[in-house]
Amino acid sequence: MNDLEIVGIAVLAGFAVARLSGVLKVPAVAAYVLVGVVLGPSVTEAFGQVSLERLDVIADLALGVIAIIIGGELRWANIRKIARTVFPIALLESLGAMVAVSTAVYLLLGDLPLALILGAISSATAPAATVMVIRETRASGQLTSTLLAVVGIDDAIGLTLFAIASAAAKALLIGGADFTLVQVSWEAGYEILLLGSATGLLCGPWVRRIEARDAVFSLAIGMVIFNAGLATHLHLSALLTNMAFGAMITNITPISSRRLFEQVGVFAAPLFIAFFVIAGAHLRVELLAGLGLLGLVYLAARMGGKVGGAYLGALAARAPAQVRNNIGFGLLSQVGVAIGLSLVVAKEFGAMDGEGAELAVTVINILLGTTFVTEILGPALARYGLQRAGETGRATTAGEGSR
Repeated sequence: MNDLEIVGIAVLAGFAVARLSGVLKVPAVAAYVLVGVVLGPSVTEAFGQVSLERLDVIADLALGVIAIIIGGELRWANIRKIARTVFPIALLESLGAMVAVSTAVYLLLGDLPLALILGAISSATAPAATVMVIRETRASGQLTSTLLAVVGIDDAIGLTLFAIASAAAKALLIGGADFTLVQVSWEAGYEILLLGSATGLLCGPWVRRIEARDAVFSLAIGMVIFNAGLATHLHLSALLTNMAFGAMITNITPISSRRLFEQVGVFAAPLFIAFFVIAGAHLRVELLAGLGLLGLVYLAARMGGKVGGAYLGALAARAPAQVRNNIGFGLLSQVGVAIGLSLVVAKEFGAMDGEGAELAVTVINILLGTTFVTEILGPALARYGLQRAGETGRATTAGEGSR
C-alpha cells in the first residue's frame, strides 16, 4: 500500500466511523484513534510500520496548524484584559500537572527523562471538549468565561514547557551534554521572538492586501509548511515557531487575519482526521498491559495537578468561590496537542538508540491509551463543574455560552 492510499483510507475510514460515533455518543477523536489501532501494525497491519514512518509530514502539517490556531488565540488586547485573573490560573494548573506527573513518574520508575516528557505533555488541555460541553449545557457566567479564557492560552504554556522538557531530556539521554534551565529557556524564547515573529511580520502586509479566499488559503498553508521546514532545518521547535507566527499575525492584523485563520480551519478538518488515525496506528497494543500501573499513575497525577493547580491559581487571582472550587474540573480533557506532542517524541527520540527509543514507545502508548479515558471522563467532569457552579442553562442561546 502506497502513502497516498494510506492517507486516503485514513481520512475516509475516520470520517465514516466519526459519523457512527455521533450516533453512539462516543467522542470523535477516540473513534479516529481506534480506527488507527485497527488499521495499524498491532491488529490488521494494513498500515505497515515503514509506511507510517514515511508519513511524518502529516503529523508535521497537523501540528503546524494546531500551533498556528493556538497562536491566533493569543491576541494581546484580550490577554491584557484577563492577565490578572486568568494567567495565574492557566500557569499554575499547567505547572501543577507537570510537577505532579513528573514527580509521580520519577518516584515510580526512577526515569527522569521520561518523567519530564510525560509531565510536560500532561500540562496541555483539549479546548474543543470543554467548549462543546459549554455549548451543550448552555452555560453562562463567571466560571464559564474564565474557563474559556484559560483553555485559550493553556496550550501555549504547554508547548513552551514541552520545548524546555524535551531539550532537558535529550541532554540527559545523550550524557555529558551541557544543560541549564536558563539555556533551554533562552532557546525557547529565541525561537518565539526571532523566527516565528519575523515570519509573521513579513507575512502581515500580504494578509492585509489579499482578499480572494484561494489566495489566503495558499498563503496560510504555505506559511505553515515554510515555518515548520525552516525551524526543522535550524534545529528549532516547529511548534513554537508556528505558534509565534500565529500570535504575531493576529496582533498586527487583527481584522484581516480572521480570513487566514478561517482558511486554516477549513484545511484542518480532513488533516486532523488523517493525523489522529495515523497516530492511533502507532499504538502498540501488545505493550499496553505492561503500562497499566504507569497509565493509572499518569492519569491520577495529572488530574490532581490540574485541579489543585487551578485552585491555587484562582486563589492567587482572588477569583470567586464558584470559580475557585470548580474550574479544575473543566481542564481534564487531553487530546489534540498531547497526541501531537507524543508523535514529536516518537519522531525525535525514536531515532535514538536504547533509552531514547524506549522512551518514545512508552510515551506514545501512554498518551494514546489514556486518550479514551480523558475523552470520556473529561467532558463529564466539566459538566459536573458547571452544574456545581450553577451556570448551566443560563445562556439564552447555545452560542452565548461559548463567548
